[in-house]
Amino acid sequence: MSERRPTPSRAKRLLSVQTIRDGGGAETALIRMIRQLRSEGWECHVALPSPPRLAAEYAEAGAILHIVPMERITLSGNRLRWMVRFVLGWPVSVLRLALLARRVRADVVHSNSLHYLHGWAAALLVRRPHVWHAREVVAQSDAALRLERALARRYATTVVAISRAVGDQLDPANVVLAFDLPDPEEFAPARAGKWRPRVGVADDAPLVGAACRIDTWKGIDVLLDAVPLIRRAEPGLEVVVAGDPVGGKEGYAAELASRAKRLGVRWLGARHDMAEMLADLDVFVQVSTLPEPFGLGLVEALSSGCPVVATDAGGPVEILRRVVPEGGAEVTDRGGRLVPFSDPGATAAAVVDLLPAATSATRRRDRPRLIPDLAGGATFGEVFDALVGHPPCPLWRRHRRRRGPAR
Repeated sequence: MSERRPTPSRAKRLLSVQTIRDGGGAETALIRMIRQLRSEGWECHVALPSPPRLAAEYAEAGAILHIVPMERITLSGNRLRWMVRFVLGWPVSVLRLALLARRVRADVVHSNSLHYLHGWAAALLVRRPHVWHAREVVAQSDAALRLERALARRYATTVVAISRAVGDQLDPANVVLAFDLPDPEEFAPARAGKWRPRVGVADDAPLVGAACRIDTWKGIDVLLDAVPLIRRAEPGLEVVVAGDPVGGKEGYAAELASRAKRLGVRWLGARHDMAEMLADLDVFVQVSTLPEPFGLGLVEALSSGCPVVATDAGGPVEILRRVVPEGGAEVTDRGGRLVPFSDPGATAAAVVDLLPAATSATRRRDRPRLIPDLAGGATFGEVFDALVGHPPCPLWRRHRRRRGPAR
């Protein structure tokens, strides 16, 4: 029996596997990708282990959600207990995903992280192309990188890398670049002036902010170390930190929140008004202590007209290599600064250098949108459209060649 090819009479169908449903950057990027694919005729299904925090956002994007119990990869808690649960539960989860893929008649199976280890096997069972979305720089473990690199080479028809820093870890034979970019209608300088009154920050106060899921490597501790140094040059400086902790890091986040309070830094927790916040900042800071795979918050800030300070490694290097003001032809050095890892002094100096001489809602609305020149990437529509009716992953094709053509 030959491979089924979709007919023009029905929508192209995608099944995306999302093992973590905590509202982080990868999940936000998935929702944006679904919104784009829906506009290009795709019917998008998402398998999650339990009802997600971003259910309303999924619904707005047009995603169809399915609950499939799956164990996530985690380094928090009892690792032996987690490993036993993962190993025992993995075959059952894979079978459920394969049955779901058949039921929704998926043309492509998509794993939304390099760390999601269920989708490739489900795609293999139902003989469908598998797209592995690589969203991580795997710096914590050489063994994990070797395993994931081997799996992606053998069990992905295409690997989508969110930056060159991510793609360079993998086999270039099946890697394509596709950048996660913000909606310019959502992240824009015109939103300035709405957010500061909500949190009680004066319109003319210099304001620096960070926004991320709170984790040990996100560099919030570095920013807090830099605050007293910045205030020597800008005594009236206000600082805000937005975001909630990743699972298992609640204690660490509480320690940071206590320290922030002593420094007079506003600890805001999770926010749902990030576009307005970024438009009202004077400088956005993301000084992670490990290489950022891309830096979605950075491009969102730039799109809002806000300059950024980031660590000189990974995706931020690509983002800040060439920044052009909207409507201009000249590269600007006001887009941001790159600083060494874990260097509060360099962070403080970069922030002071980027702070404007004066700030107001009018001035912030008049800032140009800052656009990183990220050449060479494909669109998500191009990636997935090319796989409709495509043979499945390389291992399955080799298996078919050994057996001869299907009948």
